[in-house]
Amino acid sequence: MRGVSSESSPTQKHSWHLGRLILAWAVAAVFGVLVAVLVPGPARFEWLVLAVGLSALVTFALQLGTAQREGFITRTSFSVAGCVLIIALIDIVAVLLPA
Repeated sequence: MRGVSSESSPTQKHSWHLGRLILAWAVAAVFGVLVAVLVPGPARFEWLVLAVGLSALVTFALQLGTAQREGFITRTSFSVAGCVLIIALIDIVAVLLPA
């Protein structure tokens, strides 16, 4: 009988590191709120792009910090997509609210 290590098993579930995902999304929310509150009209788009870029860098750093190769691309993609969605939703709400 051969022993099968759980590390080499293809059916092994990848850990999502949910705490790191939530932290990245919280950072994106903070950036989104800061841009919505502090930046007026036409300049807002450039600052939103900066907020998304910084959120992506934070996400990348958080996911590198897990030191887990399996599922890295999936976790990072999901996290960045969530950051973009959060910042977009915050900006939509800020645009729709009367000034």
